[in-house]
Amino acid sequence: MEKKVIILSEAIGNGHTKAGEALMQGISHLAPSVHTQIFEVGQELHPFTTKLIVNSYLNMIVNSPLLWRKIYLYKHNMPLSNWKKYVIHQLFHRQVELLLNNKNPHVIVCTHPFTSSTASRLKKMGYTFTLCTLVTDFHVHGAWAHSEVDIYMVSNKYVFKQLIDMGIPKNRIAITGMPIRSNFWVRKNKQEMRKKLNLKELPTLMIMGGGLGLGGIKQLSHALLKWKEKIQVIICTGNNESLRSSFLKDARFHHSNIHILGFIDLIDEWMEAADLLITKPGGLTCYEALAKGLPLFIYQPIPGHEEKNCDFLVNNQLARKIDDIENINDILENLLFSSQKECLYQSTSEFQKIIDPLASADFIVKHLL
Repeated sequence: MEKKVIILSEAIGNGHTKAGEALMQGISHLAPSVHTQIFEVGQELHPFTTKLIVNSYLNMIVNSPLLWRKIYLYKHNMPLSNWKKYVIHQLFHRQVELLLNNKNPHVIVCTHPFTSSTASRLKKMGYTFTLCTLVTDFHVHGAWAHSEVDIYMVSNKYVFKQLIDMGIPKNRIAITGMPIRSNFWVRKNKQEMRKKLNLKELPTLMIMGGGLGLGGIKQLSHALLKWKEKIQVIICTGNNESLRSSFLKDARFHHSNIHILGFIDLIDEWMEAADLLITKPGGLTCYEALAKGLPLFIYQPIPGHEEKNCDFLVNNQLARKIDDIENINDILENLLFSSQKECLYQSTSEFQKIIDPLASADFIVKHLL
């Protein structure tokens, strides 16, 4: 009988779905006979409601970040109450049974806490499948924790311990890292990538704000204008078309050393061509950069989960944080034009040695099927 895996994600940012796609790609690579599908559940079932709530979330983190931090941190180390799970189900996942109808998956993998909550609810209702949850950050919020989850796949020992503290048995937790897409599995030659992308042989700085183009990209980019004769700057605006248009309309950014990118699939090649990445700390983006051996600087993390990601990366010497944009000149002097760059490269390279991009897929193929 054909084995079936369904991956449930949410269209809140791009990281959760990209992790799901990477997992699906890994499973197909290791076990081509396994039938794998991925769904952004809220988008599939209730697109209008999902868009409304996502826009409200974005408005809050941009305009009222302190309020969002307070909401996020409230009982953040405890599993969700039943009434909160019910609200999530009603807002995003009513009629989820229709999405799974006649599919009869052997395994459901959730890459977002909301889908993990709903899949747990289905198991309570008597549905039979192995439920696996893939935590896509370097720490874990209580919203991920559900007693019905059979296996948690996590990125590090810190998340492992957090889940145990929330009451999850340690035999249900596996440290597998995060799955990354196949174009991040292999290192490519920096000079060849620069030639392919029509870049010069100059110190190259990349700025990213995730799929939503957040993280203070505008302020950073303007601060870097004074450096445009000495370095190359790659500005990635993701799906934020209004931000991309504002750069393209600004004559100051019309320079051969400045490259404005929207959302692109081959971001790994641009990472390969860069010497340094400044980004907000989305879990998957940072993991992909670490896999490429790209030194990381963190700027303007989203309150809550990204602040926790930032703490993990900085505390483990995998990134440094920019607290004040006025420090950007010192950062560039020290990291692009001096030997200090090698210190950050070294810690990144050490972490790179333990990254196995297929570990999550291999775990599912070997242990759950």
